[in-house]
Amino acid sequence: MSQARTQTRAGQHPRGGTTAPMTAHPTDPAPERTPASTSEPEAEAESGPPLRIGQLAERTGVSVRLLRYYGQQGLLTPRRLGNGYRVYAEDDVRLVRYIRSLLAAGLTTAVIGRLLPSVCERDGVLRPCTPELADELRRERDRIDAQVAELLASRRLLEEVIEAAPRHAP
Repeated sequence: MSQARTQTRAGQHPRGGTTAPMTAHPTDPAPERTPASTSEPEAEAESGPPLRIGQLAERTGVSVRLLRYYGQQGLLTPRRLGNGYRVYAEDDVRLVRYIRSLLAAGLTTAVIGRLLPSVCERDGVLRPCTPELADELRRERDRIDAQVAELLASRRLLEEVIEAAPRHAP
């Protein structure tokens, strides 16, 4: 079974296994087992039947081409059948949505690949599980802020040029 499986329990990260200890809420369920520690029939019973790449694409709204790219980048790790077909677990639907959210936040796939092992999900929200990850996210935010500032400066300059241009007569 793939290590790239999203867990829904506190203290679990999207790529499987446990994270650094987090303060547990009294109503939090007990941590699940690491996906790699179960046999495939057990895993299938728990997460549903495997999804082919086209089914994952349909469920997530992400093209097959992008799903393959995520696999090449190490963000998704499908299981391969004997015939070479990729199959995904139900948890990969959530993982793809997380990847898309992180991309929309301006992170690169390289950064996302580094982040996923240290990100936890709690109450449907991705959260940093380590202080180091929070620091890296702050640096990414600062990088994005700098890009925004540069774009705003470029826009102001463009506005000045446009305003200085001769006007068409009505």
